[in-house]
Amino acid sequence: MIKSVFLALTFLLILCPAAHAERPAGILLYFKAGTEVYLLLADHATPGSKDRGWGGFGGGPKNGESPAETAARETAEETRGFFLAVALLKQIESQTPVIDTNGFALFFVEIPFVPVQQVANYQPENMDRAYFERGPFAWIPFSEVKRHLVGDIDGTRKYSIDKHFLPAGSSSDWFWSVWIGNMRMVLDTQALPWLRE
Repeated sequence: MIKSVFLALTFLLILCPAAHAERPAGILLYFKAGTEVYLLLADHATPGSKDRGWGGFGGGPKNGESPAETAARETAEETRGFFLAVALLKQIESQTPVIDTNGFALFFVEIPFVPVQQVANYQPENMDRAYFERGPFAWIPFSEVKRHLVGDIDGTRKYSIDKHFLPAGSSSDWFWSVWIGNMRMVLDTQALPWLRE
């Protein structure tokens, strides 16, 4: 019963005109190799927010941005400008995002494989501090995420990551519980693009 209500509310949020209002948003970048899907993730743990862990890209809106504009800008910033906001926006502007219970709008973009060192070492022309708020980066298989998407998601739990997927210099070795909650909703609503193909 609770799951049915939860799914119904999720679909209402997706279809509601408010889905196009100003809200926090992000993009899940991924590539497929054989039967596995790899997600480009970043370590969100910083000295001021050690409760965070690994997750995708995104953040809050600026100056009346649409969710797609916010998602593209935040993803560009959090990948140090390696992926350009204008190119990302073009790929997601016709997508309907998955909106979680906190109002976060999540879009999806399939990209070609790129070594994470290229993203980490990219030097944007605009040296704004926002371009250096995330990192290190890693390609983490969705199967490593999926094993945590069973049962209730606990916001205080640290969802461990097999360390061989993580680069040296990581501040955390767990998925951010908020991000795991987002991924659980995406899985429950059958919105993962690679499962719909």
